[in-house]
Amino acid sequence: MQKGKAMQEAIKALIEELRNNSQIYQFDEATTKQAIILRLLNILGWNVFDINEVKPEYSMTGKRVDYALLINGQVKAFIEVKKISQDLEGHQEQLLNYSFKTGVKLSILTNGLAWWFYLPLKEGSWDQRKFYAIDLIQQDIEDITQKFIDFLSRENIQSGHAILTAEKIYKGRIREIEIRRNMPRAWNKLVSEPDELLVELLGETLEKLSGFKPDNEYIKEFLKKNLNRILISSSPPKPTPPSPPIQPPLGGPPKPRNDFPPDGTLCKFEYKGQLYEGIIKDRKLHVKGIGAFSSLSSASGAVTNTSRNGWRDWELKLPNATDWILADTWRKRNSGTVPLFV
Repeated sequence: MQKGKAMQEAIKALIEELRNNSQIYQFDEATTKQAIILRLLNILGWNVFDINEVKPEYSMTGKRVDYALLINGQVKAFIEVKKISQDLEGHQEQLLNYSFKTGVKLSILTNGLAWWFYLPLKEGSWDQRKFYAIDLIQQDIEDITQKFIDFLSRENIQSGHAILTAEKIYKGRIREIEIRRNMPRAWNKLVSEPDELLVELLGETLEKLSGFKPDNEYIKEFLKKNLNRILISSSPPKPTPPSPPIQPPLGGPPKPRNDFPPDGTLCKFEYKGQLYEGIIKDRKLHVKGIGAFSSLSSASGAVTNTSRNGWRDWELKLPNATDWILADTWRKRNSGTVPLFV
């Protein structure tokens, strides 16, 4: 069993090996398990040859999970594995429902390169229960190494440190979400029901700018008259209504739609200093290190963990073209087309 520095170096060596292996994107699920998942678990201190510790095809109530990690006969974590080219989106619900029903505190969904870590027993949506995501290709190798040790090493799972670390990150995310959600409400309450401190502060600021200090009633009246201009909406923006269905033209069936970039188109998207690259193949965007997506927006969502308009994120370099173009610009130039993928 490797510990400390030896464990860190072994994880880094595995990551470097994967980053330099151009064949990994052809791995099927079985190869992904053998070449990545089991090797990593072994480095992290798990005896992958002992089914009482790493149980493959773990089954309860007729459903199966690829791996259950056990300590002293108790399931401590579930791992569900997909092949490297497969998008993880849409596969978390079954895993997390199973984890919730069996009372397992930690669940991991992975395609070998992307790793999504969940606390299934917490409240909130599936996305809110995802407390961390690792990208083996794009993220800093030192950070990846430490997070694997924190969340998935046998020692930390056995001691409970893994769950404590995960819950700390989860609480931080929930705190940030609640602060963002309630900040507009706090501001609106402050300006619509101003207390004397706000009135005094505004009066002092005005005095510094103009040399004159108004009385408090004038300030209160000013806030009241301009209330509609300084209130902030606390509701999320309304979604754009769907476009009406397209009617087929008279005189025959509609022509095939050309509303997705052609195969061979190179794609790139820079987010928070990281460059994500991909290629269109079989009408899907294959993003290096993440997976294949049937829409640009779902690819953006996987990269950012948010809901985004992918047409405005990705740049395209069409086959035989020399210049890059924003996907939304390309779409608009295709006259007579209606986008299917948004």
